Amino acid sequence: MVFPSNSGYIHVMKSIEFYSDFRTFLADFYAEKKKALSGFSYRSFCIKAGLNSPSIYKEVVGGKRNLTLSTISAFVKGLGLSERDGRFFENLVLFNQAKQEETKQKYLAILRGLRYRKPQKNIPFHMYDYYEKWYNPVIRELAVAFDWNEDYAKLARAVVPAIKLSEARDSVHMQLRLGFLVKDAGGKYRQAAPDITTGAEVNSLAVRNTNREFARLGVESIDRFAPSQRDVSSLVMGIPQSKLPILKQEIAEFRKRLVAIAGSDEPTDAIYTLVLEFFPVAQRARPKGENDEKVG
Repeated sequence: MVFPSNSGYIHVMKSIEFYSDFRTFLADFYAEKKKALSGFSYRSFCIKAGLNSPSIYKEVVGGKRNLTLSTISAFVKGLGLSERDGRFFENLVLFNQAKQEETKQKYLAILRGLRYRKPQKNIPFHMYDYYEKWYNPVIRELAVAFDWNEDYAKLARAVVPAIKLSEARDSVHMQLRLGFLVKDAGGKYRQAAPDITTGAEVNSLAVRNTNREFARLGVESIDRFAPSQRDVSSLVMGIPQSKLPILKQEIAEFRKRLVAIAGSDEPTDAIYTLVLEFFPVAQRARPKGENDEKVG
């Protein structure tokens, strides 16, 4: 965003589409506006926004207060946002304040659709594209595992279950755009760590979607593959809650050991996914309370 200064106009903070939390945006906006304009204050903002409470800005930033549809409109006015940025701000607020995951997904889809025409290197919500389809991580591995010579049909057939040619092509192009894959001068693909980041809340929603899909594929693998090609098992055990952090750490260390074993110099001829599911299936009965439904 651009703010006036004594010597003209200066760029002082990143654009709103780089934010995944509206409170962080508001905090940055206030700090930078205060630097640029000595007379700027919570009170002056509220006057411009048409709000009566001079403390509302500080309370919202501090998480002590949420915004309603009417106060969102007032904030858009006070912030001096364009129509497009105002829409982004409104949906970002609704996304952050939503309680149900289904509602969050709804506003996340809107935010991802508000793509700016000017090319951007780092667009937080677009990182979600990588996690949206379960086969994107598979394509990332396959693209460097064998010589497919830009034959997207061949790449698509290598996925199990097979995907469409268009899906394989779109996945590669998206990963090149986001930085998950890079193509060298010789036309070979290699993996790269993307420099695009997203907020923890967005990342969490995206990863949960991916985990759901891999869990579904895990169930289907029981019938799709012979026992010699898979390992599907279950373990039920009683534990004290105090040991839960230790067990989760052991699972994390186990994953690291598997990655180390797999990371050899031998050529890759298959792509596997490991889905570890560790969750409670029973808990000690709690005392009957007044709100418990009666059985019988």
